[in-house]
Formats: sequence, C-alpha cells, structure tokens
Amino acid sequence: MKKSVSLMVLLSLCASCNSAQTPDSLPRFIGGVDASYVSRVEDKGGVYKDEAGETVDFFQKLKASGVNQVRLRVWNHPSDSYNSQWDMLKLAKRAKAAGLGIFLDLHYSDTWADPSHQTKPAEWKNLNFSDLKTAVQQYTRSVVQSMIDQGTPPDMVQIGNEISAGMLWDEGRVWGPDADFNTDKQWNQLSDLLKSGIAGVKDTGSKANIVIHIDKGGSNAEARNFYDRIVARGVKFDTIALSYYPYWHGPLDKLKENVKDLMNRYDRDVILAETAYPFTLGWNDWTNNVIGLSEQLPGTYAPTPEGQAQMLKDLIAALKSVQGKHRTGVFYWGGEWISTGPEDTSGSSWENQALFDFSGKALPVLNTFKP
Repeated sequence: MKKSVSLMVLLSLCASCNSAQTPDSLPRFIGGVDASYVSRVEDKGGVYKDEAGETVDFFQKLKASGVNQVRLRVWNHPSDSYNSQWDMLKLAKRAKAAGLGIFLDLHYSDTWADPSHQTKPAEWKNLNFSDLKTAVQQYTRSVVQSMIDQGTPPDMVQIGNEISAGMLWDEGRVWGPDADFNTDKQWNQLSDLLKSGIAGVKDTGSKANIVIHIDKGGSNAEARNFYDRIVARGVKFDTIALSYYPYWHGPLDKLKENVKDLMNRYDRDVILAETAYPFTLGWNDWTNNVIGLSEQLPGTYAPTPEGQAQMLKDLIAALKSVQGKHRTGVFYWGGEWISTGPEDTSGSSWENQALFDFSGKALPVLNTFKP
C-alpha cells in the first residue's frame, strides 16, 4: 500500500492509540475461532443464527459465546477476493467492533499453504533468495501496517502456515520425498525467511505476539526437531502453535505430553492454531467433505453435536491442565464455513465440522468456550 508520508511518521501517529497488545496482555487462555471465510459464506447467501434460529452477526455471536480471539488468514493474490488482505481488513473491523482480538495468519502464498503445499506467490516466483527475503519483510510490514492504520492492530501474527516442511518452496523447504531438503543450508534459509517476516512485523512498531505454527500436535519428536532447529538459528518468537485434529493426530494424551514438553523445553506459550470435529457425517451441498466416513474417526467421540462439543470440552481441559505458568489456547478451524445450499457444487468441504448446523443455527460446541 503506497503512503504519502513516511513510515516513521505513521508509526508516531498510530503508536499510542492503535498498538497491538503486548504478549503479556493476551488472555491467559485464548479461546479462538478462525473466521477467514465469513465474507465468502455471506456473499453466497449463508446466514448465521443463534440457538433459537434468529439471525445474528457472526462475530457478535462468537463474543457472546465466550470467544476472545478470531484468526484471519491472508493470501498474497488469491484467485478471488476472499482471503485477500482487503477482505481480511473488512473482517478485522467487524471483529474489533464485536470486542474480539485478532490473530493474523500469513500464508505467504496465493492459495492454501500446509505441510504438502507451500507454493510461492506468483509475483515472487523468480526472485533470488536475497530479494525473496526482502519481499517477505516488506509484504509483512505492509499487511500489519494496514491493520494498524485502520485501528485493528493484530494481537498475534503467525509467520507462515503449518510450516513443518518449511515455507516458500523450494528456498525455504526443509523436507521433501524427491530430494534431500533436510540440510543446514535449507534450515538456514527457512530461518532467514522467518526472521524477515518477524522483522516486517517489528518494522511497524507492533508489539504483537509472534507465532510459529506447525501441524505436529500428536508428535513430540517431530515438533522438537522443528523448534530445536529454528531456535538454534536465532529465530525470535513468542508462541508455539500446533494443529491437532483427533482423526489425524492421535489421542489426547499424546497432545498433552507434547504441549507440556514444548512449554518446558522452550519456555514458551503453546496454543492450538487449528482443531475441529464433525457434528454429523451427513452433507448439505454437492462439495465433497474432508471427513465423511465413520472409519476416518477415532472411537472416542461420536460424530454428533454432543460428541463435537465433548471433544472441544476435553481438549480445552487438557490444555489448561498442563499450562502451568504459560499461556495456552485453542482456535477452532472452519467453524464459519457452513454450506450455503444443497445445489452448491463449490460450497464447503467442512460443512459438517462447522460451529453452526446445516440450517445455520449455532451448535452446542460454541458454549464450550465459556469459562
């Protein structure tokens, strides 16, 4: 975003009224929901309702249910307007108006980034490594500054999304089946890219909590391997974030052991940036659901509204039981991604794991966030 005045002047004007929370001022337990697709759902005719069937504002309903943070992802140049910086800014305004904190999730891609996909933005494709680092820093600074400028500074900023195998492939890749990316050179490059993103946040004067996110909720050995490597290379961050889905990442005891060990080993807060569970194995549109078969699920929780709520209740209790002096928390992923009609062939692959049922009514799981 071009500015007519210098960055330093903007910082001096905004610092007193729009600075983000410091890491120490965040809630001791963060109860969060990813809200990145609210615009998409609403533009396609989706409506959110309370338990009585009355239409509600999504963000106000979250606040009333005990949620204190929302997570908003950003893609550099998505194929449509959703997940763009500009859509994120609109959603951030609504979240702020509802009294919710904001967790910014930077993917550094034009589309989904996860352990199997970390594709560089098209406009960065041919940059050399030095210029790539500069692009990461400048882009991060631009996004965070735009949030500060509109009065919705992020409380937390995630540098990359589920980066267990690295980010911005191949320069920042540290794992791959067809080549050996697990080298000192690759880990050094990944660490340099993370440092560039963190520097971009700091350039704005933001005191946002810096988060590094991988997917290894149930694997302590793999989590240790990742964080050992970046800590040894001097990456400065505040919070470890994991993804934990019971049907992919194993039993809750494994997660508890992992979280406790990571807190003690690195003396950092540990949160779950993503979790979810189905309230049904049914469907309400013609888009294939990610989870739709009973054999995909562990036997611990039934795919019912009650089972979904119990899973999150047990998960929150487990995190609180091991947090000690540290902060912890959980963000429910895809809770906003409801189906918008049975004839929709480009609908939601997560409709049966949302926080609202097929009619748009709030499910019991939302009450789990209340203290």
